[in-house]
Amino acid sequence: MAFAERFRELAADRNMNLKEFCAEIGVSYRTVQNYLAEKSTPNGTVLAALVEKIGVSPNWLLLGIAPKYVSDLDDPADKEDPTRTNPSTEFVPIPRFSVASVSGCDALVDEETQTRFYAFNRSWLTRRKLAPDNLAVISVRGDSMEPRLSDGDLLLVDRAQCEISDGVTYVVRLGDDLLVKYVQRIAPDAISLLSENSRYPPREINLATLGEDTSIIGRVVASMHEW
Repeated sequence: MAFAERFRELAADRNMNLKEFCAEIGVSYRTVQNYLAEKSTPNGTVLAALVEKIGVSPNWLLLGIAPKYVSDLDDPADKEDPTRTNPSTEFVPIPRFSVASVSGCDALVDEETQTRFYAFNRSWLTRRKLAPDNLAVISVRGDSMEPRLSDGDLLLVDRAQCEISDGVTYVVRLGDDLLVKYVQRIAPDAISLLSENSRYPPREINLATLGEDTSIIGRVVASMHEW
């Protein structure tokens, strides 16, 4: 059962049509229509409204894991944190974004352009000290990081890690381009963006230009290759 079906089920539980249900939880019906048509995935505002206002379990809402409502959870600790680690909720949904939608550390991600969710093991994230709210999945474009990263590979990006460390892989926005590069500090006010593929020369960036059109999106903390 997809999110759209679960959303309709929640409305039916209350004997409401979809417009009435949207008014009940305080979200735009027009926005919800896009979710129901599977043109976009639900944003944090809608998810929070469903969890907080009607008590639906986020695990059921996102992943279809029973029970449907927090009040039906057996363990009181689960009611306080319905997504805590246990045998049935050990995975955390992390949104995948279109590359054009990912914003930097001090900006918001346009949640309307989430394309799907990927499940990550909560224990693994905890060991890596990665907060799910700061994570995003994006795909690699091009061959500049071959052979380490290939076109179409998926990257897990921590948008909270924007402080520059030499030799670390970051996602960097340059104008309309989103680049995956090693970053090397070459001066107090300058960095060099390095590719794995020797066909691509280094690009020098003056840190004074960091802003709306040039920004560090986040640090790449994992990669996945789809065969």
